[in-house]
Amino acid sequence: MTPSQDAQWRLRVGLLPAGDPQADALRALATRPRDHRIPAVAPVGPDTGRPGPVRDLVVEDGVLAHGPPGDGPARWYALPGFVDAHAHVSSSGDLVGLLTHGVTSYRQMWGEPAHRYAAGVHRARTAVVPRAWVSTAVVDGPTTRVPGGAMVVDDRYSADHVLNEALGFGFDGIKVYDDMEPAWFAAITAAADRVGLPVVGHAPERVPIAEAQAAMWSTEHLYGLVPNIFRLPGDRRWQVLSAAVDRVEAEGAARVEGYAGRFVCPTLVTWRALTGERRWTRPSPTALALADAGRTPAWTVAARGALGLDRATAAERGALVDRLGGLVRAVADAGARVLVGTDCGNPFVVAGPSFHKELAELFRAGIPFAAVLQAATGAAHAAMRRGPAATTEADLVLYRRLPTTVADLTRPDAVLVDGVLLDGGDLDELWSLRLTTAGLNAGVWPRGGLDPVPALPREKERAGAG
Repeated sequence: MTPSQDAQWRLRVGLLPAGDPQADALRALATRPRDHRIPAVAPVGPDTGRPGPVRDLVVEDGVLAHGPPGDGPARWYALPGFVDAHAHVSSSGDLVGLLTHGVTSYRQMWGEPAHRYAAGVHRARTAVVPRAWVSTAVVDGPTTRVPGGAMVVDDRYSADHVLNEALGFGFDGIKVYDDMEPAWFAAITAAADRVGLPVVGHAPERVPIAEAQAAMWSTEHLYGLVPNIFRLPGDRRWQVLSAAVDRVEAEGAARVEGYAGRFVCPTLVTWRALTGERRWTRPSPTALALADAGRTPAWTVAARGALGLDRATAAERGALVDRLGGLVRAVADAGARVLVGTDCGNPFVVAGPSFHKELAELFRAGIPFAAVLQAATGAAHAAMRRGPAATTEADLVLYRRLPTTVADLTRPDAVLVDGVLLDGGDLDELWSLRLTTAGLNAGVWPRGGLDPVPALPREKERAGAG
């Protein structure tokens, strides 16, 4: 075991440490009842966006039961719980951020023992946390550019080790990365298929995209269509992306037809956060305060780079992300199963609010509202391989008014998490705790806002000024 791996096991309770105010709040919620009868609820079809017949919503020990017909018009509208299909959760604050914005499940796309522990907490019902699907740490080739974190596969023993670890420690899938060599990619995907484990992650650069599409359960960030530019020197990244988008657009439908029936998680919000543009993203001291200590240096560097750009360059980069949105629309039209994922944990991609920014990105790209709902719920539950259980477990997002556009989804009126009911007051209180624990004024970022209010000062800055 490497020193890095040893530290991961010693810190396996790292998402929910003892004495952490947010972790304590999540533990306290676990004592609440999981049996409810909520009158006059209209379920909203995630594939249509239209409400169904009004019924009383009955929950028995966290499981949905068939309630009687409701009396009168709908008082509530219920959607399946949202899923962040590409997350890097690293704190109790991230868990709170997800829950308070209606995200009841997530795919953790670089798993560590802390995430398996959090999945155990969910099953044990010792805290109210989102349901976690957890991949292995990244699996890469000997030329990996993340040598401190990757499991390198370059022989049969190391390939077997990946499978042994995934099964032995209960990971839900295997994540591959950019520098996997074609032969070992084929070996890993064949072995994973034999034991029923999905392979997800970055389409490896040296593997033909058609082979990656056929072998992988989901591909992330549109890699394969475009390269992972963030491995390149900063002065080359956006030029390389522009040339790649030009090529894909020129090839047209033939370039994307291989995505039919495949899960694709584009994470446009993360692409956008790194452009420096100001239309749809806003690096700010408030968002920086919500970064974990380990992430603060990278967030600070990203902020300096973005804020130092001239407006014309920032606008050009923003327009490139608009074109990436066009590619998402193309793969969706080709029959891909698009997922809503944020890549939260990356600079200025805050768990919770950024989920709704990603919904907005997809909607602006031309994905119809009902298809966006499906990407956030039904398709994502299928990507987690939840099966029939996803339709009976009491993970729901509730609204007083029927949502008809993505802007209506940003501030849920209530959330059911494994049968525990969090009303609007609970959600506001938890989100305020998220802010104040980071030293922020509780009003600096209202729940449901895609970005913080720029005018209010940080609590610690205000105290220091006196």
